[in-house]
Amino acid sequence: MIIKNESPVCEYDTNRNPIIKPTDFLEKTLPSKCVITFFRKELNQFVVDKNLPVIGHLHSEVLDIPIYEYNISKERICITMPFSTAPGAAGTIEELHAMGCNKFIICGGAGSIKKDSKVGEIIVPVAAVRDEGTSYHYLEPSREVECHKATADFIISGLERLGIPYTIGKTWTTDAMYRETPEMIELRRKEGCITVEMETAAFFAVSKYYDIPLAQLLYAGDDVSGEKWDNRNWDSQKNVRANMIFTAIKLMEEL
Repeated sequence: MIIKNESPVCEYDTNRNPIIKPTDFLEKTLPSKCVITFFRKELNQFVVDKNLPVIGHLHSEVLDIPIYEYNISKERICITMPFSTAPGAAGTIEELHAMGCNKFIICGGAGSIKKDSKVGEIIVPVAAVRDEGTSYHYLEPSREVECHKATADFIISGLERLGIPYTIGKTWTTDAMYRETPEMIELRRKEGCITVEMETAAFFAVSKYYDIPLAQLLYAGDDVSGEKWDNRNWDSQKNVRANMIFTAIKLMEEL
């Protein structure tokens, strides 16, 4: 049943039988546990260091993303990168889930809209403001979508066990990275958001739709909290990024 709305993006179809599903053309070949990272260079180095084999791909017309296997004792974990933006994030989870993955930890970076944040600060987003379009095709319209609570709680307790400082917060997911105006940033900050990025609401929505355990680690990158953008060399934080991949894997071992 379609729930009508004046705005098409807010129209929601309760029908759970779409015309095309990834299970129509993908087979279950992957491990149940999956780490997803946005850090291509650091992942490539990890793959070389650990001599990880390729066990599959995420395919698109633009590029194919390899999926690697990492054996921990007797347990297999797959590690890959996602397609970017909210539609890409949703498609990534859909296809990995169809191929057998049913637990996810994601690590990436985000712009900071919190005053006086430190570059590299680790953030556990527990909710996302849905300022994108993809999540509205999975869940009825609402202002926010929450992270899978049990998995978020697990991540938080795991970071404490590992002695890794972190901040819990809300993130703003937007489709338009070049429309982050000072007024909109201030509005989102008043809502409690401390970061801005382009995927989290979609990750959380697909997780909720399928009831898939999923959580995310972000690090505070560039600063958009002031009157001018401060790059802060956020994309050159090699140690932060490599450590986040390692941390995500450590947490996934126990999930």
